Amino acid sequence: MKMTTKSHPPFFSILTASFNRRATIQETLESVKNQTFRNFEHIIVDGGSVDGTIDVLKEYQESYQLKCISEPDTGISDALNKGVHLAKGFYIFVLQADDSFFDRFSLEKAHRYIIRHSADIFSFPVILKNAEGKEKIVKPIRLIWYNHLKFIFHHQGCIVKRTVFKRVGDFNKQFLISMDYDFFYRALKLNVPVCFGSFPIARMNSGGVSSMILERIAEERSIQKLNENSVVWRMAQVLFGSIYFPYKRFRISRREYFPKGARQ
Repeated sequence: MKMTTKSHPPFFSILTASFNRRATIQETLESVKNQTFRNFEHIIVDGGSVDGTIDVLKEYQESYQLKCISEPDTGISDALNKGVHLAKGFYIFVLQADDSFFDRFSLEKAHRYIIRHSADIFSFPVILKNAEGKEKIVKPIRLIWYNHLKFIFHHQGCIVKRTVFKRVGDFNKQFLISMDYDFFYRALKLNVPVCFGSFPIARMNSGGVSSMILERIAEERSIQKLNENSVVWRMAQVLFGSIYFPYKRFRISRREYFPKGARQ
C-alpha cells in the first residue's frame, strides 16, 4: 500500500498499529474519517494482516487523509516506532485498531485546548467500554510523582508533541504490553511538561483474559527497575508492589474488574 505526502505538516499525526483487526478497525476508521477538525494525517502500520484487514483499509484510503503500510513487524512497539518515524504532524496521538474517538468533535476540542495551554504532553480522560457495551470514564492521575509507582495515563488519552520523541527515543521493543508506561516514564524523568484536560477524547474497547493484568504489572515492575535510579523510589516501588500485586490478584479472583482486562 502506498504512502502519500502533503506539502504542509498536519497538526496531528494519528498512529494506529494493526494486525488481523478486520472485525474492529472499521469503527476506528469511521471515527477518524468523521472528525470535524481536518488538519491531520492518519498513519496505519499493519503487521501483514491476512484476515481481510487490508481490504478494509483500501476502502478508506481515498476517502480521507489516510496513509498505510503493511509489512511484518515484531509487535506493537515496532509498529508504533515506524509510525512515529513517518509522522509529520506537530502532535502525535495513538489510536489503536479497536479504539475510536469519543465523538466527531474530539480533535477539534483537543486542538482548541492545546493551542491555549503550554505543554508537551496532554493527557485526557478516556471512556472504557466492555464487551457488554457498559462504559465508564477513567481520568488520568494528576500526581506526576505517582508515576514512579504505577502508570498515571491511558495512552489513548495522550497527545504528545512530536519533538518529545526526539528527546525520549522510541518505544522499547522488549516490552509487549506496557511500552507506553516505559516511554512516559522516560519522558517524565526528563521533566517533559504535562497538561491535564478534563474531557474525554477517545473510547477504548477493553478485553483479554484477566491474566494479562498480572502480566502488565510484572512488565511495569521491569520498567521501573530499568528506568529508576533513585534508591528511595526503588524501595518505595518494592513496598508498593508487595501490596499492590496481591491486591490485584484478589480482585481478579473475585471478578471485580470493569471492564474486564482494563488497567485500573
